[in-house]
Amino acid sequence: MEATKLFNKNFTLIGIGQLISMFGNSLQRFAFSLYILDLTGSAALFSLIISLAILPTIILAPIGGAIADRMSKKRIMVVLDFCCAMIIGFFTVFIYGHNNQILWIGMLIFALSTVNSIYEPTVRASIPSVIPKEHYNAGNSMVSQISALTMLLGPISAGFLYGFFGLQVILVINMVSFFVAGVMELFLLIPFKKTKMEASPIVTYISDIKSTLVFLSRDKPFVLYLLFIAAGINLFMTPLYTVGVPYVEKIVLGVSNQLYGTSEAILGIGMIVGAMLSTTIAKYNPFEKLHRLFVFMGLGILGMGLCLTPWILGSTITAYGLFTFFGFILMFFVANVNIQSLTFIQQQVPPNLMGKTMALTSALSTAFMPIGQVLFGQLYDKLSSGLIGIYILVMILSLGFAKIIYRMNYNRQQCI
Repeated sequence: MEATKLFNKNFTLIGIGQLISMFGNSLQRFAFSLYILDLTGSAALFSLIISLAILPTIILAPIGGAIADRMSKKRIMVVLDFCCAMIIGFFTVFIYGHNNQILWIGMLIFALSTVNSIYEPTVRASIPSVIPKEHYNAGNSMVSQISALTMLLGPISAGFLYGFFGLQVILVINMVSFFVAGVMELFLLIPFKKTKMEASPIVTYISDIKSTLVFLSRDKPFVLYLLFIAAGINLFMTPLYTVGVPYVEKIVLGVSNQLYGTSEAILGIGMIVGAMLSTTIAKYNPFEKLHRLFVFMGLGILGMGLCLTPWILGSTITAYGLFTFFGFILMFFVANVNIQSLTFIQQQVPPNLMGKTMALTSALSTAFMPIGQVLFGQLYDKLSSGLIGIYILVMILSLGFAKIIYRMNYNRQQCI
């Protein structure tokens, strides 16, 4: 009977493990953004560092998905969590405080991203294995709420911890969080059927990826199109959060670390509320009407841009409050787009291809993110007096994606 429930033992353990490790990661990510901006004051350098960290996801995620479909998902998750704890521990004890801190931090972020390129598709592929199909949307919603909760708790905690104790304490907390998550995952029971490799592991994994792409292009082209749209979205929209929010609030508005942390937390609340209401929103605005959510995202983006006009920037606290409010609106609808899209993909793909498809989702959805972050880092530095232009451009692109999604869904319905 337990397998028919959403909150069975395995899903609960995965959820709690994700909460612990993602909270530590959120602390560290936020602290690094403060540390790098404090040292350099450059959005371009900051965006370059976080962009380089994304490269392993693009290159290695498909291989990670193939591994997830052929090896024990439990074993992968446990080993990788312990590996992350060891990597952070080594950095904290032997490297932190030495010269060339920006270089070493970039290397640490790169190493953790390399591990995550295998870990993330494994977790996503595990969820359909431990809950029934009718709970996919609710399960994805819960995972999104966990992610958003860490966005809420991480920045608030990091803002105070970094201010009072510095970066090293946050690194220790993140190391412990990975270790605890790994211990919890030892008690997981995830169905696993070992398949024989006909060739060497690399040749087998590459063959698996090719067969998955053939399956999607031939039998599920809409899923493949959706993945490419996700890549386009991350090229233009993700930098508004990863580069834009810290730059606008720390450099343009000059708010304190505590106010910056509060703003990040409110954006996290937007994700949480959006995820909590995703089932209700999907009922009245199903996947076939996904384009409407892109329109609302565009409005949120435009609102953020209007906050950076001279007549609003005259009052820093007003600009800060409105910028955070429209960021909340944007993240609310981003959460719903992510959950509905992921649920649709999981419903369309058979279990034996789930890991590879989730990995391709990660790889393609982040493929252009480094380019976008470097590009936007330059734009934020060069257009500091006309930042609204960036937001108007991205708003127009969001409406363009809405039109594309509408036509794709219309054509798909005609073929059913």
